[in-house]
Parts: sequence; C-alpha cells; structure tokens
Amino acid sequence: MNRVDDWSESELTQGLTYAGFILLAFELVTSLVVCPIKAFYADTSFGEGMPFRSYEDDVSYRDKSELQAFLLYLRDFMEALDSEDVLTIQALRRHRNEVAHELPKALHIKPNSHLPLLEKVDKAQFKLSNYRTYMEVGTDPAFRGKGIDWDTVHGQEYAMFRKIIESVRVMDLNVSKYI
Repeated sequence: MNRVDDWSESELTQGLTYAGFILLAFELVTSLVVCPIKAFYADTSFGEGMPFRSYEDDVSYRDKSELQAFLLYLRDFMEALDSEDVLTIQALRRHRNEVAHELPKALHIKPNSHLPLLEKVDKAQFKLSNYRTYMEVGTDPAFRGKGIDWDTVHGQEYAMFRKIIESVRVMDLNVSKYI
C-alpha cells in the first residue's frame, strides 16, 4: 500500500467516493430485501388457509444469517428473485464488507474492476424494486387498467442505484485519463 502522503487529492477523493457508492448500493439492496418483509410480518396473525404463517415459519428458519434467510424467502417462497440474483447480492455483500472493513486497501480499488458486479446487481435490484412497487401499488384495484407497464415500473431505490452505476462509470472514465 502506498503512503497517504503519495496520494493525490483526486485519488483519495475517488477512493472514498467509490467506497461510499458501494456502501450505499448495498444499503439500497438490503432496504428492498429486509424492510418490506419485516414490515409485512410485524404484529400480524394470518388466518386459516392463508399462504403465510409467521415470520419464523416463513422466513427466519431458512438460514441463520438474516439477510440470507430473506433472500431465500424471496427466491423460494415469493419467486421474486432467482438463484443468480441471490448469488449476486451475496457477492455485493462480500465486496461491501471488504470495502467497509478494509477501507485503506479499498481506496486503491479501480472502479471498473467491479463494474460487472454492479451491472449484475442492477438486474437484481431492478427485480426487487419492480416486485416491491407492484406489491405496494400494483395490487391496488385503483391502478388496474390504467395503462401502467408493470414490467418497467420501479421505485426510488432503483433510481438511486442507477445513479450510482452511472457515477461509477463516469468515475472510471475520469480515472482512465490518468492511468
């Protein structure tokens, strides 16, 4: 690792910016995975014949890792994600942990080296956002027959995630000028 004294201001700014993007990207994904499911099961009892039983019976038994249990629930029970999406989110989690827990090393990461991961996460993030938006709005009869293309609808989390990917691409172009 180079000494901090050897870093230019732009290199340090870029490294910290990239780290922030990765931390935010992971938080956006987990906000679509964890929060809605917890809210759905909070203080709720389901009646006889319902496909849902309880948080413990439907979600938490799937894995000791809470995030993994939620991902498996979304894949196996709700069919909102597929196995590739789950693996992609796990890879983002590992990268996020690497960045968060080894920040000095992460400051030297080349943004383009992880752009393929972010592009895969984009696909999973869109699916989550589309699913979440439909569950929150699309199931309301007031929105049926209104000409809404439910295959393209997404929420604010996804819009923010797209902004992150575009920012990393721009950052990479700016870095390439100096390499």
